[in-house]
Amino acid sequence: MKKDILIPEVKNVFVAAVLITDDTGDQQWWIHLINDSTSPLENIMIQSRGYSNLDTKSGVKTATLRKVIKVLPAKSAAKLEPIMPEVFHLFNEYWVTFFEENALKDRKFIFGPHTIEAAIKEDLPVLKDKGILVR
Repeated sequence: MKKDILIPEVKNVFVAAVLITDDTGDQQWWIHLINDSTSPLENIMIQSRGYSNLDTKSGVKTATLRKVIKVLPAKSAAKLEPIMPEVFHLFNEYWVTFFEENALKDRKFIFGPHTIEAAIKEDLPVLKDKGILVR
């Protein structure tokens, strides 16, 4: 029975951490959802949490946060939440569920411990900025 269920692959949707400098010169990392596809994403639900043990999702844990976005147009991005340096040593998971072309899709994006660093930024699609991209 399970083998008969078609699970659509998520393509051209990413989560990225971007270091943003505000008007006062203060810097803060922000998590963005990027839609690099040619169709909009609809009824998006994002659940974020952090934990120290990847296998059991236990150990040191953060609170679970949830966010809903009604529509994210094609070739656009949404700013989700700030991420504090105090949790960079954890696995930071963003579970994204959405409809694309009437198909329900979901994917977990995980930043590994100590992977959010300014020294390893790369070019990001859509945002025309540099940051840490989870593919």
